[in-house]
Amino acid sequence: MGINIGLDIGAISLKLAALGNPGDRLLLRRLCATHPEFRMRTLGVRPLVLSDYRRISGSPIQSTYDLLREFYDVVPDVAVEGMRVTGSGSRTIAKVLGLFFENEFKSIARMIGAFYPQVRTVFEIGGESSKYIRLEGTSIVDYDRSGECAAGTGSECAAGTGSFLDQQALRMQYSVEDVGEVVCTASCAARIAGRCSVFAKSDMIHAQQKGYSPAEILRGLCDAVARNYKSSIVKGRPVQAPVALIGAVSQNAGVTAALREAFSLAEGDLFVPPEFAWCGAIGTAMLEAEEPHKRSILEIHRLNQHDSGDKLQDTSPLSSANVVQLRERVSVYVPAPSEDPITAYLGLDIGSVSTNVVAIDEFGTVIHDVYLRTAGRPIEAVQQGLGEGGKIVGQPRENPRRGHHRLRPRTDRGVRGRRCGQRRDHRAQDRRTAHQQHTGWRACRHHLRDRRPGFQIHLHRARRGRGFRHE
Repeated sequence: MGINIGLDIGAISLKLAALGNPGDRLLLRRLCATHPEFRMRTLGVRPLVLSDYRRISGSPIQSTYDLLREFYDVVPDVAVEGMRVTGSGSRTIAKVLGLFFENEFKSIARMIGAFYPQVRTVFEIGGESSKYIRLEGTSIVDYDRSGECAAGTGSECAAGTGSFLDQQALRMQYSVEDVGEVVCTASCAARIAGRCSVFAKSDMIHAQQKGYSPAEILRGLCDAVARNYKSSIVKGRPVQAPVALIGAVSQNAGVTAALREAFSLAEGDLFVPPEFAWCGAIGTAMLEAEEPHKRSILEIHRLNQHDSGDKLQDTSPLSSANVVQLRERVSVYVPAPSEDPITAYLGLDIGSVSTNVVAIDEFGTVIHDVYLRTAGRPIEAVQQGLGEGGKIVGQPRENPRRGHHRLRPRTDRGVRGRRCGQRRDHRAQDRRTAHQQHTGWRACRHHLRDRRPGFQIHLHRARRGRGFRHE
């Protein structure tokens, strides 16, 4: 008997488990010493080697080839007895290498039954799908998953999965590893929808408008993941302790706490095993070791050939001959030769995606403009925009002839005016009224038009109807 390899190739990551015999211990130790991305474990008296958690970055075939090449750099081909794959992204690998594809539920149940025989329920939240498994020993009593339930119906949705959590964390400028620590600092949670990823993102934007901190929004997102898992995956099925939470999302302390609260589980009733991401790979290697009839393993270089063969042919680069560069039509502002300071007016347009700051003179000519990504932090975006604009335009000064004139910043979806240090216009009670008003530089132009000679009649209307204030 030799070494049996299990590969778990998911939508986001790739994991390898190599289960050997006592006589393979020295060989596997040399593998771990040569390549630090492999680490040694044991299963009884048998050595077990696990790879690192490796993101495939949209290239499962190339990632699998690189990982197997590192493994075979130390372990000779004759020492490998068998190989088996599992996971949502492994069918192509199985076809190219002529390997057996193992069911994910069976792999997880085999590993949990061997390592944690006391577990009765398994929760898995991965990058693409979520799973529920109820066990009696190593036998599966009931199961379900997102997008592929026991009845064979359901729809694929990113809500409540690790990929959606990754996207929203990066949008708010947090690394995925830091989300759990940040969530633990929140005193309350924003209410976020969990049944749809589109609605969840909209609720997060609305929570930013209401002044919730990023930690409170992320905590609300973790609560939404737990509620969605309970209603869409478990669906009222029994949850018997102890419960093992596996999958990459199990490393998010916020989601773990939210699941305990959603299912009313004590601290010891739900735990995260150290092999949280390698359950499928370990179980697949164990099942391959128990298989009496082995399949021949084709050369791994076929993966590299298959990957290069599927690449699209290069096309000629796009031509910019007929492309109009609008930036080239914008002229640089040149002030009139004078030592007097320029009277400038500032406009803010704060949206959910971008924040725009513009300064114009008395005649409506743009002096300087700043375009920034809001990135889920409208307050910081406004501060950065004002700081960049101040470096070019200069600091505001008091006008001794006409007093100090200030425009109230209008907002789109990013933040309310109150958070900018301004008073909120209580006449614009609903969102529809707010969108009917002019924003950004257009508001500045209308304000200037009403301030010129001959427009004194319209000045009062501008103050009352368009949200401008004169003080």
